[in-house]
Amino acid sequence: MEKYWEKADHSWTDDSIRIFNTPSTRAKQLFYYIQEIGHFKAMKPYFTERQNLKSYLLKFTFGGKGRLRYQGQVYTIEKDDIFFIDCMNYQHYATVSDEPWEMDWIHFYGPNVEAFYEEYIKNGSNVFKAKNDRIHKIIKEIMDLQQTRNAKTEFQISLLIHEMLNEILMQKYDLGFEEKNIPDYILQIKNYLEDNFKKKIGLQDLEHMCSLNKFQLSKEFTHFIGIPPIEYLINFRINIAKSLLRYTNKSVKEIAYEVGIEDTPYFNRLFKRKTEMTPLEYRKNG
Repeated sequence: MEKYWEKADHSWTDDSIRIFNTPSTRAKQLFYYIQEIGHFKAMKPYFTERQNLKSYLLKFTFGGKGRLRYQGQVYTIEKDDIFFIDCMNYQHYATVSDEPWEMDWIHFYGPNVEAFYEEYIKNGSNVFKAKNDRIHKIIKEIMDLQQTRNAKTEFQISLLIHEMLNEILMQKYDLGFEEKNIPDYILQIKNYLEDNFKKKIGLQDLEHMCSLNKFQLSKEFTHFIGIPPIEYLINFRINIAKSLLRYTNKSVKEIAYEVGIEDTPYFNRLFKRKTEMTPLEYRKNG
């Protein structure tokens, strides 16, 4: 691994907060954990430039302006903006406003953070504007716990970091809707797929149920349901097949036909891709 390096200017106010943490061996093996956390009011010429730090960084801006240079992009960071980066990559961020750049920040690590990060950057941007103050409240709660730590602290902080990671994904991709906000045509399509899972259904068939073309339909369905409509149909078929494998004596060929797949070898491949087991292995392990 390449050597860690950093250059920085520490021009922040006296009432800024910076808290260090040395996680226990247990925390590093089991939990999400903080490495550093704080709240800064950073004035020019504050900056940090670094690379090869085994850490993820999240910043939530309250006021002033910063600038982030990361992965070939330059972002102006303003009020309510959040950035989330992998500090192994080169990064440079600095105050660019005359007023202090005020922000919460948290350096953290733990199992599966990389997967959250990859999901976070799937739209190509490391920055988004927060929809509410929930992320700030989580970071504040983590800081309070770290300053009054006891035997439960690492457990509690791990749960809060996991909540924070979920929250940034929901806010970035606008998933804070209630069930009542899901458009009727999306629910109609979902119900149609469930009621007709034995039929051959393509996106073209679903276009007729709403006024969207198949590409927009797939995008809207994914936004509200979580996966594209055809993948939803496949998963629904696999779930029915699981039940039939566990609770009936029907052959794999019969079950494939029951869920609308006439090609048994294809059904076997599809089932294994979705479950990492063949249908017969699934039945045996049940």
